[in-house]
Amino acid sequence: MALVYTSPLSAAVSNPSGITCESHDEKNKRLKRPMSPHLTIYEIQLTSVLSVTHRTTGIMLASYAMFLGLGTLLIPGGIPCFIETVDNLCLPLPVLYIGKLLLALPATYHTFNGMRHLAWDFGKFLTIKEVYSTGYLVSALAVISALALAAM
Repeated sequence: MALVYTSPLSAAVSNPSGITCESHDEKNKRLKRPMSPHLTIYEIQLTSVLSVTHRTTGIMLASYAMFLGLGTLLIPGGIPCFIETVDNLCLPLPVLYIGKLLLALPATYHTFNGMRHLAWDFGKFLTIKEVYSTGYLVSALAVISALALAAM
């Protein structure tokens, strides 16, 4: 008798008619086992979105700091010269506003959400209702303060 493999993960199984092999999926189908849930049924939660956003804004702020540091070293005239060059481009006000908003939003969100995390460290606002309400509050405060900063 020869062994026939259907996949590298399959193992030989003996039965009265001879030796056959079946994969893990084939065995689960034969035994009528349900498939495990996957990302296709995952419901996105505010808490996970805010967590990922906090980490992302932290990376963005670190990138800003690296740009400012390296810009001071590598750009002739430093960052003030770069700002003057952008000013000399005579960009329309809406473009400048959007650019400043994109710079301000990560800073405001990361700051307010950092305060929220500090409150959690002190044992405050840890119920699910409070976590969600402070999450919405942080998001609103970040957007409003970023809009105000960009208008300056």
